[in-house]
Amino acid sequence: MLYLCLSAQGVENALLQLGDYKYAEWRSDLIGSDIPQLTEVLKNKNHNFIVTCRPGVFTEDYDIKMLYTAALSGAEYVDLEIERAENNAHFIKDACIKSKKCKLIISYHNYDETPDVETLNNIILKCRLYGADIVKIACKANNKNDCSRILSLYQENKDIVAFCMGEFGKITRVASLYLGAKFTYVASSQEGNTAPGQLTLNQTSQILDILK
Repeated sequence: MLYLCLSAQGVENALLQLGDYKYAEWRSDLIGSDIPQLTEVLKNKNHNFIVTCRPGVFTEDYDIKMLYTAALSGAEYVDLEIERAENNAHFIKDACIKSKKCKLIISYHNYDETPDVETLNNIILKCRLYGADIVKIACKANNKNDCSRILSLYQENKDIVAFCMGEFGKITRVASLYLGAKFTYVASSQEGNTAPGQLTLNQTSQILDILK
């Protein structure tokens, strides 16, 4: 499954960016959508959303309330950063259980490097203890060995979405789908990517068609 990462500012622009495509990551921090606006978007049952709100735009309390509301309002997944999980994961997990639909992603991002396998497995274990249904691992690849290390996580772990960012990491965004990832993230265009090395929807679809 390919989730289109929405990056356009403003709800109307984000919905234009999405168009008729069914699967998207809704970045409330980039879009600037508050809770009432997000709730209205989630009423549209024709789309499946991963909802997240990275730090820096709203307060942490508001971000957590937004994820809680999203879980109860129809989101397929809500994504909570591991740095916020210790104090907030139980609250979000409760909303996911009440919704009977939404799943909790706990995510780890490293924009500088890819840690060793032992560290990464410990991160996955910690996310599981916090109640993650899916663990997302996204690390900067500085060489090909970093990519191999990330992809090796699929040997011992299920229900993870692990890939590398950056130019070296592009291949892992596709390879992860063949190793057990339920989905990967794509951009609407080269200019609209939300992370370094992110492929576009068209590029990824073409690669998958070739591999089929």
